[in-house]
Amino acid sequence: MKNFRILWVFSLLLTPILGRTQTVVSGGIYQNTTWTLANSPYQVNGSVVVFPGNTLTVEPGVTILINNTNAQNIYIETRGTLNLMGTSQAPIIVKTMVDTTNVGWEGFKCTSSQGGILNANYFHISNALTPFAYESPLSLYQYTNCRFAHCGQAITVGNEVILNNCQFRGNEVAVYGWSYFTVNNCYFKDNNTAIYAYSTAFTLSNSTFLENGNGVVFASGVFDSMNITNCLFQNNLSGISYPNNGIIENCTMLDNTTAIQGSYNCEIKNNVIDYNELGVNISVLTSLTNNQINNNIGGVRISDISSATNAPIIQNNEICSNINFSVDNNTNVNYSLLSNCFCGLDSASIEQYLLDGYDDITKGLINYQVFDTTCTSILTTVLKFNGIAGNESTTSDMNLKIENPVSDRLHIFSNTPISELTLSDMHGKTYHLNAVETNVYDVSNLSNGFYVITHINQYPVSIKLSKF
Repeated sequence: MKNFRILWVFSLLLTPILGRTQTVVSGGIYQNTTWTLANSPYQVNGSVVVFPGNTLTVEPGVTILINNTNAQNIYIETRGTLNLMGTSQAPIIVKTMVDTTNVGWEGFKCTSSQGGILNANYFHISNALTPFAYESPLSLYQYTNCRFAHCGQAITVGNEVILNNCQFRGNEVAVYGWSYFTVNNCYFKDNNTAIYAYSTAFTLSNSTFLENGNGVVFASGVFDSMNITNCLFQNNLSGISYPNNGIIENCTMLDNTTAIQGSYNCEIKNNVIDYNELGVNISVLTSLTNNQINNNIGGVRISDISSATNAPIIQNNEICSNINFSVDNNTNVNYSLLSNCFCGLDSASIEQYLLDGYDDITKGLINYQVFDTTCTSILTTVLKFNGIAGNESTTSDMNLKIENPVSDRLHIFSNTPISELTLSDMHGKTYHLNAVETNVYDVSNLSNGFYVITHINQYPVSIKLSKF
C-alpha cells in the first residue's frame, strides 16, 4: 500500500507537466496575445491570422510546430503586428512536425496593406516555401544568428540585406534579390543556389560554401563594387559565377566543378585554387595575380577576348601539377605569361600543358619562363612571339622583343635603334622616356604596376608593360 501511495503522488505531480508540453493553435487572433515559453511548444494545426490592431508576441526560446501531417498550405499571417524576436541564447524554433527535406508549409506572411508589421530575428526556421513573405518588401532585411533549412526561397531581397552568423542548409535558393548585400561569417550547405544577386554593391567575407549547386551567382554587372574575401568554397558545382567590378582575395577553393567562372573587370589575387575540375575561367580585363592554382584537372582558361585591349593580365601565379592543362588560351590573342611559375624544370614539360597556337592554329601563342624548384630563379625564357600579354604584333616590322616584367632598367631587343618611348599608366598619366644607352631605359622612378607603351620612336603601338 505504501508503494502504491508513492506512485499515486508521483503521477499527480507528473500530470500538469505533461499537460503543458503542447499548446494547439489555429484561426484568428483578435486581441493582444503572447505565445510564452512556459506553454511551448505551440502546435499549429491550421493557418493563423493576426487581425489589424492586435499584436502577437512570440517569446524567445519558443518552439512552433507546423502540423504538416494533413496539409502543407498552412501559413501564419499578420495584418497587425507579429514579433518573432529570439535571442542568441534562446532562438525561436519554427519547424514542421514531420521533419523532411521538402517544403511543408507556406511560411509567415505580412499584409502591409492592412497595417501588417512583421519583426523577426534570432530564429531557426525550416521547411517553409517562403519563410517571410512581405506584401511590401522591407528596405532592409537584417538577420543575426538565424538558420534557414529546407525552404524554397529563404530570403528575397528588395533593397538591402545584412547577414551575420547565419546558416542556410538545403534550400532551393538561400538568398536572392537586388541591390546591397553584406554577408559575414555565414554558412551555406546543400543549397541548390546559395546566393543569386543582382547587386549594386556586394560584400562577402569569412563565409563557407559547401556542397551547393551554385555558390555565388552574379546575374548582372555589379554597379558599384564587389568584394569577396576570406571565404571557403568547397565541393560546389560552381563556386563563383560571373564575378565583376571588384575583387576576390584570400579565398580557398577546393574540389569544385568550376571554382571561378567567367570573371570580367575583376581582380583575383592571393587565393588558393586547388583540386577543382576547372580552376578559373577568366575573361575581359581580369587581373589574375599571386594565386596558387594547383592540382586541378584544368588550371586557367582564357575565354571571350576579342582583342588585346581587353585582355586579362596574368602575373606571379603558381600554376602547377594540373592534369589536362595549366593554361588554355581559348582566344586568338597572344599572351606573355612571364613571371608565372609552372613548376617544370624544362620547356618540354611545361609546353605540353599550355594549350595555344602550337596545338590549335585558331588560338594565340603563349610566352613563358622556366623557373627553378623554388619558383624564384628564372632558368630560361621561351618567346613564341614578340611583345607581351595581348600584343597583336603592331611592332613586328621593327623585329623587337621587350623584356617583361622589369624592375629598374628596361631592355628592348631590336635591330632598330630605339631612342624614345611613351608610356601611360592605368590612370592615363603619360611618361616620356629617352634611352640611357642603346635600347636601354631607366624606369626606376616609375611606380610598380601596369603600363602601356603607346609610342616607340613616335611610332604608335600598344604593348603592355609590367613593373615590379
